[in-house]
Amino acid sequence: MIPLRWDDHPVGLRDPALVCAFTGWTDAGDAASSAVGVMIRRLGAKRCASVDPELLYTMQAYRPQLRLRDGVAEDLTWPTVELHAAVLPDARRDLLLLAGPEPSMRWRSLAETVVETARSLGASFVLTLGGLLSDVPHTRPVPLTGLATDTDVLEPIGAMLPDYDGPTGLTGVVHHEAARQGLAAASLLAHVPHYVAGVPSPKATLALVEAAELLTSVEVPTRRLREASDRYVEQVTAAVERDPERRELLERLEQMADLRDVVGEGEIDELLDGDLPVDDITPLSLGEIPSGDALAHDFQRFLRDQQPPGGDADEE
Repeated sequence: MIPLRWDDHPVGLRDPALVCAFTGWTDAGDAASSAVGVMIRRLGAKRCASVDPELLYTMQAYRPQLRLRDGVAEDLTWPTVELHAAVLPDARRDLLLLAGPEPSMRWRSLAETVVETARSLGASFVLTLGGLLSDVPHTRPVPLTGLATDTDVLEPIGAMLPDYDGPTGLTGVVHHEAARQGLAAASLLAHVPHYVAGVPSPKATLALVEAAELLTSVEVPTRRLREASDRYVEQVTAAVERDPERRELLERLEQMADLRDVVGEGEIDELLDGDLPVDDITPLSLGEIPSGDALAHDFQRFLRDQQPPGGDADEE
């Protein structure tokens, strides 16, 4: 267990759900960390606890941030994981919201602390959020991959249920620990287009917030986030139109996305190879999809040029 630094120990929370996200490997497009950030701001959540950064980070990897004004050091901000509490009298339940950079060490101890703390505050459900780069088009709904202790809870959001063996992020460790301690748990990953890697994706953030609303029964104001999502689609589309190779990439990804909607994720590869007979569907030979690596840099520069200085996608 890792000790928490309490600012204010909340009492009387009503069946809170714990929602977690961490920046780093499983946060493509800043989708998950932004989703929890939106929920913290829009629900008026207050920080109640944090973790001593020297217990979690090597500072060569996560350096503290120094703020200077006219040559004077005004503030020094250390990386840390912070727990917020949102007391929501008009909602069915309250929320606990956990966010911060994915630590360099002590994942198991941190997960044990986080889940045990949530249990002590009355939580019975844990939701972790993430994002991953994928061969998906920005013009289609954001696909979600999910896992849960009871997969029936994922049916309303239409999340794909994967088979997977391989490395995981801290969200996977928290999910496993929640299940081990007997809490209901779910994890969601939003798929972010690989050709805009490194650019914040308010569209993926919106998809995660909307999914979290369904799973926690807590409504989150998202008007500004929806506007940011629309601008994101417009800007990426404008970047695509500037180059024929980009248009070809997008068209191929759109075809694949449309086929997945018809035949399902598990059969898409067979269909594209022409090995699967499907009524009323002509197998497509889409060719090899170009790597997004050669396109990402130009996309990032284009999109950053369109962003106003300062702020984030959910701010005025």
